[in-house]
Amino acid sequence: MGELESARTSHRKNTGRFFLIVCLLFVFGTGFLFGAGYQLNRVQLNLNEFWQVFDLVEREHVGSIDKKKAVEGATRGFIDSLNDPYSSFLSAEERTNLSEELSGSFEGIGARLEEKNGLITVVAPLSGSPAEKAGLKPQDVIAEINGESTENMRLDQAVGKIRGQEGTEVSLVIVRPKQDKPIDLKIVRQAILVPSVTWKMIGAVGYIEVSQFGDDTVALFQQAATELKDKQASAIVLDLRNNPGGYLNDVAPIAGAFLPPSSVVTIQKYKIKPSEEIKTTTIPVFPNTRLFVLVNGGSASASEILAGALKDYGRAQVIGQKTFGKGSVQDIIPLGGGAALRLTVAEWLTPKGTVVNKVGIEPDIVVEGEKGDADDPILEKALELAR
Repeated sequence: MGELESARTSHRKNTGRFFLIVCLLFVFGTGFLFGAGYQLNRVQLNLNEFWQVFDLVEREHVGSIDKKKAVEGATRGFIDSLNDPYSSFLSAEERTNLSEELSGSFEGIGARLEEKNGLITVVAPLSGSPAEKAGLKPQDVIAEINGESTENMRLDQAVGKIRGQEGTEVSLVIVRPKQDKPIDLKIVRQAILVPSVTWKMIGAVGYIEVSQFGDDTVALFQQAATELKDKQASAIVLDLRNNPGGYLNDVAPIAGAFLPPSSVVTIQKYKIKPSEEIKTTTIPVFPNTRLFVLVNGGSASASEILAGALKDYGRAQVIGQKTFGKGSVQDIIPLGGGAALRLTVAEWLTPKGTVVNKVGIEPDIVVEGEKGDADDPILEKALELAR
């Protein structure tokens, strides 16, 4: 769920058994084209065993073969064999769920999840969501969903079971780091309508919270920057806590509000093409305004790119706790019929070439504690420095 996404278009037209054979050959490594200029090298594999099994099932199994499910199952199995928690086959429903989440509108509990070390792990609850109100926290591991163990459960399966109609309830068993006993939570699903950017003035300091990098993020951030500049904010606090990431294309325009044009925001290292530098392209709104970036263990992916770039240039003081450590980029590649392949295609580095994947970003100033109803020690520290 919390991922760095980009989109790519590909069209395929196959029918009948030919469609089944072509798809299964792809699944087991022969490769095919995904759009102009995107070609995978063909890998020669011995498929005799697979076809032996297929023929036995087709000839002797008492039931009928659902060819669509056969292709989907084989595809999932192949992608699972990569041992990459961020690559997956997305059914049409799963792809729709992902698109809805990044649009900021869906029905569920409002939490971003990732598979981490084989465990369904909370990256962050969305601000104001039922998940946050119920007490779900970053790094919580979801052990059960409605009484069903999540052991060996795929991430997309877990998300599908947690989501549901507004007003219905989902029961979760949570294992929390440094806590001996599991925690039982019952959360009522709601329609989640969350703008990805909110802002306000705190005294003379401008405060901007970016909860994810989605469809509305750049436009809302630009509106926030304009308003806070008009109010002559003496400093800016950029809150990326519990921001699980989202669209890569959102990052450079936001970084560009603070960095000079043509500043490198991130370096992407690919397998099949040269490394690429993503740069800012706009005139900064706040070229010299003091900047403080807030992060924690729920800050992942695109939020880590932004924090890492601002830290590398010495443009901001990063305050809080070490970030999640997701340093990879996924493409969403349409496969036809509404399905898609979410595939890790690159590793990203900070402008200085620092690896973040499975490492995270260390803040300049470490502040323990979490945001609560009565206090917020990380924000309080940033405001103290800003004033």
